[in-house]
Formats: sequence, structure tokens, C-alpha cells
Amino acid sequence: MEHSGEENRIKAFLAFAGKVIVVHTVTYFLFGMIMSKVFDYGEIFQQEIIRDFMRPIDSTSVFLGPLLQPVRAFLFALGLWPLRKTILEHRRGWLTLWVIFVIFGILGTPAAAPSSLEGVIYSKLPLWYHLLGLPEILLQTLTFSIVLVWWEKRRFQIGQSRQASALPAEILKAVMLGCFAYMGYAVGSILSAILARVNIDMESAAADWKTQIMFVIALIFNVIFIILVSRWWMNRKIGLWQVFLLFWFIDTVVPLTYQLIFLSPMPISLAVLIGFFPALVITLGMKIGYKRETSAG
Repeated sequence: MEHSGEENRIKAFLAFAGKVIVVHTVTYFLFGMIMSKVFDYGEIFQQEIIRDFMRPIDSTSVFLGPLLQPVRAFLFALGLWPLRKTILEHRRGWLTLWVIFVIFGILGTPAAAPSSLEGVIYSKLPLWYHLLGLPEILLQTLTFSIVLVWWEKRRFQIGQSRQASALPAEILKAVMLGCFAYMGYAVGSILSAILARVNIDMESAAADWKTQIMFVIALIFNVIFIILVSRWWMNRKIGLWQVFLLFWFIDTVVPLTYQLIFLSPMPISLAVLIGFFPALVITLGMKIGYKRETSAG
């Protein structure tokens, strides 16, 4: 019984972490893209003092930043998990969560971060730059707080009245794994570029919506096939090496096909290298997170 209770707590945390990862990654990408266009971050990051603090918007790090957000979101989930019940039981739990973000994550940061009180006092960044960053981070954290609390409260309330169906849980689990696989493209892009010694135009890639959407399309394909393949895996209809080869094929062909249609085609060898890493993440995730049926006999 004790082991079962611990297993249920782990499953509950993973479900909560999955929501945090999805909501944060989507809102981060959405508000980042909108505000970068509204305020022209590319031009601002080149101004005096700012350019010594911020990387250019066309740098590799800025381009890969959204791909690493699932890790950051997982850290958020770890920090928020002990406060989850307190937030959910509060009538305006979303406001409580947002106030926590505003006080500890934006205005009252221990470091001299932009838009924080310490940043205004100790950094050389101009006041207008501190104020310029507030709309994006305030709106993103507000939206994150509202959506996450609504989603979690809805699941909690439904769970009190009836057992939730298996399909939403499957989808959430697949999205969570797909988000972690999303980071595989970041690793693959860097390592494959180093190994293959190819020229990647990071300036156009970082600024081009078509390039950004390519990774979103790959995420959608991964989620769909994770839902399908996980059932085969749990029913022992497919082996682990077959799972890996299937996703390696998917994560190679989808970006390659997208580039052939909308962008300049990449070398096939580069596409194969890039596709290796998300496939590896998905395979390991399926091995760890999906329990197989006990074989008969």
C-alpha cells in the first residue's frame, strides 16, 4: 500500500509537471515572438550598453533558447509542487501564483536582473530598458498563472466527481515527452553543425517564422506518434530498437520535408544527425515512463 501511494504521488507530480512544461513553453514562445516584433528587440539589443549585456537576437543562443524552456519549466514544477494545494484551494489561486512570480521572479530577484529593483540600482542598463521588458514578462507570467491554475483545478474537480478518462492523460504524457524531445533538436543542431562543418545561417533562422514553426510541426508529429507507438510498446507489439528507428526516421524526415517545401533544403546527412537526438530522448522516455504488459507464460 505504501509503495502504491508513492507511485501515485509520482504520477500526480509528473502530470502536474507536464502541464507546467506545456503552458510555460507555449506562453514563452508566444509572448516572446509577439513582443520581439512589437518592440523590435533586434534593433534594441544592438544599442550601446544593451549590446554589452544581451546577445544579438540572431545569435545561436537566442535561437535555441525556446528549445530549452521545458527544462526551465520542469524546475518551476519542482518549486511549485509543494505550494500546489495552497494555490488550488485559494479562490483566486491564479492571482496568488502570479504575485509570487512578480515579487520573487521579476521585481525582487536576488540578482541584478533586468526589470528588477536590484537591476535598476546596480546595473548600468538604462531605466527605459528595465521598463521595456516588463510587458512581456508580466503578461507571460500572468497568462501562465491563469491557464495553469484553471487546468489543474479542472482536473482536480473532475477527479472528485469521476475518474478522468485515460486519453487526456495519454495526451498530456505524450506532450510532456515531446517537449523534452524538442530539446533534442537543439543538441542535434549544435553537434551536427560541429561534426559536419556546415554553414548554418543563424541570423535568418532566428528571425524567420518559418524556421521557428518547423520545430513546432516536428513537436506535433512527435506527440501524435508517441500516443500511437506507446500503445504498441506497452502491448509488446514493438521492440525498443524499433521505437528508436521509427522516431529517428520521423525526426529526420519531418524537418527535411518541411525545409524542402518552405526553406532551403539541408544536407541529408545533417538531417539524419539532428533527428538522432530527439529520437533518443523519446526512446529513453518510453522505456522509463511507459510500463509494458507482463508477458504471458
